[in-house]
Amino acid sequence: MIVGGKIMNKKMGILPIVVSLGLMASVAFAEDTFKFAVIDPGSGGAAVVTERILEVLNFSVEKLNAEGGLNGVPVEVITFDNQMSPKETAIQAQKAIDAGARILQTSVSSSNTFALIDFVRKYNRRNPDNKVIVFDGASHDPATSGSKCSYNSFSWVLNANMKTKGLAEFFKSQTDIKKVYNLNAEGSSGQTTRKNILNMIGETRPDIEFVGDETHPLQKITDFAPYIAKIRASGADAVTTSDWGGDLALLLKAAGEANLDVKWFTYFSTGPGSAAAIKQTGLDGLVYSVFDGDAGIDNADLKAFEGEFRTINVHSASAFPGDTSAIRALASAAKQAGSNDFDALIVALENQKFKTVYGADAYMRADDHQIITQMVISSFGPTDGLDEDGTGWGWHTQAVIPADKITFESTCEMKRP
Repeated sequence: MIVGGKIMNKKMGILPIVVSLGLMASVAFAEDTFKFAVIDPGSGGAAVVTERILEVLNFSVEKLNAEGGLNGVPVEVITFDNQMSPKETAIQAQKAIDAGARILQTSVSSSNTFALIDFVRKYNRRNPDNKVIVFDGASHDPATSGSKCSYNSFSWVLNANMKTKGLAEFFKSQTDIKKVYNLNAEGSSGQTTRKNILNMIGETRPDIEFVGDETHPLQKITDFAPYIAKIRASGADAVTTSDWGGDLALLLKAAGEANLDVKWFTYFSTGPGSAAAIKQTGLDGLVYSVFDGDAGIDNADLKAFEGEFRTINVHSASAFPGDTSAIRALASAAKQAGSNDFDALIVALENQKFKTVYGADAYMRADDHQIITQMVISSFGPTDGLDEDGTGWGWHTQAVIPADKITFESTCEMKRP
């Protein structure tokens, strides 16, 4: 459990989280480190997502530090529990800055991301000599690089608009799908995805009938059986959902227990708990991932990265691609700028080209600070390759959607200095 910049270890009490240049975790950092703050839930149901994010982020930072850090300065990861609250996100952001953080990242819930972007916009205006940068690690909401876009903020994963456009492209070839049930969580991100699915798939496949369009409370449902009953009664061939974390795991569990034979097109099934839920309920080949990529992609760099990561973690590094992309682009930008200062990093990050964890080409679009890269549709089932969470099941790539097929023109009206 993460508590105010520290992580609770059940056996050892409270320990500071650090990532160092080949140092033991117990050795404290010197003052001259580049502090990278993670502001995400450290308690409650979403804490497991933060734990997984930290696994990937810490691993990526360790590799960066082993290569000399940012212009010779090691990166230190510090953590703060926002209690899944936008108000607490702002409070913890100030604490992170007081602790010396130069970059503030949040990934869990778009409402928290919006709160952080707004806080930093105001903070930087009041503190021009101590500006900080926001990294959106995985919020998924297009507003982060759209209506909420900021010169101070960068989004490191494909957003809901891009993913849904890619899914609509894929549906062109899925002629066996005639009826779709659209199920998403309440909240900004869920509502945005819900509307996009109806509009984009409806435009690409006007023959498809949406036999259900429903939202549910976010991270509060303990039994999805009633929703599964509605899906069965609707006669749907497929379900589209942007559910994540515990919601998705419980939803798929209920589907398996009810022997519901439909295809599931999910936006976050690479996340915590999903692999076990899919395997345990026997949904072989029925769950599809609509995501930036998957661990089963045939790429030498990905296999090497995943192989090294899995010597110390049972989970997949590719489940949270934003963290790896952010660190790789940051390292390249710092080297290009020859400086770790705010203004130099911002300029260098814009249009920065890099490789994602999947080995795909990517760049950070200057117009709206949105990552531009390809998208992948994958299905989940038994594998002889890299499996997920020790289940013996893994992701099988079904389609790669090129970046130009999922990219929208920027709607950001960025205020530059």
